[in-house]
Amino acid sequence: MLHPWSITGPSEAELGKAMERLRDELPKKGWKIKHYGRNNSRAKSLELTADDDKRKFGVNVEFWEKNSGGDKNRALLLVNVVSACYEVPEGQKVDTY
Repeated sequence: MLHPWSITGPSEAELGKAMERLRDELPKKGWKIKHYGRNNSRAKSLELTADDDKRKFGVNVEFWEKNSGGDKNRALLLVNVVSACYEVPEGQKVDTY
């Protein structure tokens, strides 16, 4: 499963601090930081990638600074959460909508 979403509204400084908190706090919750630093995009956005191997989740967060990469944009965090593919145990059913 892939679930993308974004956060806007807090100031650019607050979003930058949020990235630092993610870097510092996720390992305390069992996550392994795979990458933290500027990416190769035109904007050179700060990016964090982390995995939780036990629960089989991954997250990638990009900090898009205001007006970054030559575009006029608000500061935001772009978040992509992924999970492993799960199977329904034999003999059980999944509720459908």
